[in-house]
Amino acid sequence: MIAALAEPWQRAAWPRLFAETADGTLPPLGAWRRVLLDFFLIVESFPKYMALSLAKTTYGLRAGDARVRRWLLQNIAVEGRHAEWYLDWLDGVGLPAATVVAHEPSAEVRALHDHLWQSCESGSLAEGIAATNWAIEGVTGVWSRGCAEPFRGYEREGVRIDGKSMMWLNAHARYDDAHPDEALEALKLYVDGEGGRRGNPLGVQWAARRALDLFATAVERGYDSGAG
Repeated sequence: MIAALAEPWQRAAWPRLFAETADGTLPPLGAWRRVLLDFFLIVESFPKYMALSLAKTTYGLRAGDARVRRWLLQNIAVEGRHAEWYLDWLDGVGLPAATVVAHEPSAEVRALHDHLWQSCESGSLAEGIAATNWAIEGVTGVWSRGCAEPFRGYEREGVRIDGKSMMWLNAHARYDDAHPDEALEALKLYVDGEGGRRGNPLGVQWAARRALDLFATAVERGYDSGAG
């Protein structure tokens, strides 16, 4: 799966917004503001996606289920805090919480949200973990490491840069590869067995690829909308 999805992974990790920021070009601030605004839906929903996956664990009826259950519960608690940090980041770029929660995200972000929700709710446990915890969480760790320090350059454009506003970005930039690796370990428990790839018309690899493709498309759409 890793080899087969190398190209969509790369596109999702480095759409123009992230690539230009990482190399120091600094895209128009409006592009960042639009992408951050649109993607609040995904950040706020992340613990909900994982809660849908948690509901599929059996606490011991399948090998490894108890371990995956603990891993999901720990991640849900972490992701709950991330939504609050994300709002602090948005406030730092001039988007107050009232504006954020009233915003209707782009159709592309809505499509990504729908795919992640459906993968976790209606797909197999492996599909939900592959799409959400391996694909989206994985590429976020990659681009955030590249963008965290260069993003500070927006301070000269009036963006508030301090420990509070940068908490979300810095926290993700400090991630190593533990979460996507842990997701892969979880997938090994299910992908060849009951509730995994066999008999499922979508397939674990397709669920992950679709998430990566939709993510890249949504970021590109936000760039175009905000930079214009």
